[in-house]
Amino acid sequence: MEISILFLPLIASIISGFFGKYIGDRNSEIITSAFVSISAILSIYVLYQVIFNQYEDNIVIATWINSGSLDVNWSMLIDPVSAVMLVVVTLISSLVHIYSIGYMSHDPHKPRFMAYLSLFTFSMLMLVTSDNFIQLFFGWEGVGLCSYFLIGFWFKKESANAAAIKAFVVNRVGDFGFALGIFLIFYLFGTVNYSEVFQQIPTIVDNNLLFLGIEIKAIDLICLLLFIGAMGKSAQIFLHTWLPDAMEGPTPVSALIHAATMVNAGLYLVARMFPFFSATDVGSMSTLAIVIACIGGITAVMAALIAFVQMDLKKVLAYSTMSQLAYIFTGLGAALWAANNGYTKLAAFAMGAALFHLFNHAMAKGMLFMASGSVIHEMHHAHHDLHHHDDHDDDHHEDHFDAQSMENMGGLASRMPITSTAMFVGSMSIIGIPFIGGFWSKEGIISGAWQVALKEPLFLLPALLILIGAGMTGFYMSRMWFMTFAGKPKTEVAKNVHEQTAWIPIPLVTLTIVTLSAFILAGMHIGHWLGDFNNGHYEGFFHGIGYELEHVFLNHDPFLMVLTYVAIGLSLILGPSFAMALYGGRLDDGQTAKPWLAWVIDLSSSIRRRSRFDNTPWAESSLTKALHRRLFFDEWYDAAMLKIVVTASRIAAIFDTKVIDGMIKGIESSSQEASLRVRRITTGSARDYIMMAALGTLALFLLLWGVA
Repeated sequence: MEISILFLPLIASIISGFFGKYIGDRNSEIITSAFVSISAILSIYVLYQVIFNQYEDNIVIATWINSGSLDVNWSMLIDPVSAVMLVVVTLISSLVHIYSIGYMSHDPHKPRFMAYLSLFTFSMLMLVTSDNFIQLFFGWEGVGLCSYFLIGFWFKKESANAAAIKAFVVNRVGDFGFALGIFLIFYLFGTVNYSEVFQQIPTIVDNNLLFLGIEIKAIDLICLLLFIGAMGKSAQIFLHTWLPDAMEGPTPVSALIHAATMVNAGLYLVARMFPFFSATDVGSMSTLAIVIACIGGITAVMAALIAFVQMDLKKVLAYSTMSQLAYIFTGLGAALWAANNGYTKLAAFAMGAALFHLFNHAMAKGMLFMASGSVIHEMHHAHHDLHHHDDHDDDHHEDHFDAQSMENMGGLASRMPITSTAMFVGSMSIIGIPFIGGFWSKEGIISGAWQVALKEPLFLLPALLILIGAGMTGFYMSRMWFMTFAGKPKTEVAKNVHEQTAWIPIPLVTLTIVTLSAFILAGMHIGHWLGDFNNGHYEGFFHGIGYELEHVFLNHDPFLMVLTYVAIGLSLILGPSFAMALYGGRLDDGQTAKPWLAWVIDLSSSIRRRSRFDNTPWAESSLTKALHRRLFFDEWYDAAMLKIVVTASRIAAIFDTKVIDGMIKGIESSSQEASLRVRRITTGSARDYIMMAALGTLALFLLLWGVA
């Protein structure tokens, strides 16, 4: 059964990719969607077995590499972390496949697109079920390759090609560090299998290495190199520039790869690093754990700030993804610090909260991207209907109208009730509204970070940053929703939008239900269980819910209890209130939203009427201009490329033409000159040859006579 989870997407990819033109578009769509959906159902069953029956296994599929001391199997490791990731990958992927049937309905290359989606799913499953670093790296590079294919799927768009190349190149920087880390693991341990490596960790804790002229502990260097790989895949600061540009791909790609699955690969890798911290000397790796948390905290605030000024609907979600992944990195950093310093219960709590947020974020953000795609898709349809266009290539920008800009939307809550509801629920989950989706895990991350900060002053920076980020998240997510669905339509196109595409509502409704049902997972103690599999067993639904509610609202530590209410206040009240004051408003006369949305729209209109807040100074500030230019990261990198890479390339070109080519051409010209001289005396005349023979004989005679 477990092997079927892995191979069904691969079989679907082969059928659609190689035989799609024979079986037709619709059959390709049905086969790939069905096969991946079966994988999702089987994954849910495996997770059930892991939770309730403590099921674990390592299934060896085949011997992959057996050379000298390098012994690598192709295996399928089932444990709590991989079981959760199986559900995340297959559930989101199956819904994206179904969503794509409607979204890509006018694309002429549907079988190729579905084949890429299924191949990506297979690669991701290879990654999360690996029991060794080589298989992990194989899946890691597989999802990178599929990402390149999918971002650049519309290869006739120059911007899509540029974005695909950028994503591929930036990720190679992180992957280089990851590969060095794997090489170092094999060099020190003589194996790349998780279980064997983790067992031998105590044997190398005192080893030091000289790296780039700096003496560093071997275990620190391994974790640092692996973390660099994680930074690239999960788009953390300095290696984050590829993710916003990757929105050039079709929206299903954004939902699958850049919200719910591939970007979680880096988090998965950091979670797998946990034994490195728990098995080493107390406090020996605290600095690295703090660095991981600080990078997470800084990325969370930076991405939230840039999201403040974005007008492209998908790019708001892209920066939101960066910010939420950074939250999880901070939570993992807290867990790693606690594990390395002997705080076992705190480590289990922080790790469980981080991994639970990974799940909640994947469900909510996948839904948000698909909801944004629904808006963009119907905006395109309305635009084409108004202007009598015949083409329907979604997400394309051949004409002047930008269907992704929130400046062209507004008032869509009544016109797109399913989409607006899905985006409302997803936004509440990301914000952390009590009892919905991400609330159950986000509060845990903030609490875990602050518990560590009370013990380690250096941890105050990331703890404070993610607390500030809670309020910032409330603002930019609310801003996105109100600009899109509240107020009056800003364009004639928005007035003519309505939900009409089949298949798209199915995943939106499904993920809305999953997000609203996160309290069920909380009742199953999934956070406690993910952090401490041996002691976090299921003890009853109401016991789990009671534990979570008591921990959140009636914490035994007064400071942490106050902190919880501060975080809720920032995300629930302060952030959304500012957004309502700036972007709220009533719908058009005669337009009515669903009751669960109408009260929010009415409240936003009331707050905006009473508000006297003027954001003109902020909008015209130097900071805002810098945020519009994404804090100049791309410009700095371009300048560095021009000054360093281009200069080095020119020097290499000169060396190649003058030195390498010069030597070769010098030898060539010398041989040609010698051959020309020989040709002059090679006349073909017998008289000349007799004369040369005579002269040669005479010269030889004179030489011998002189010697004698």
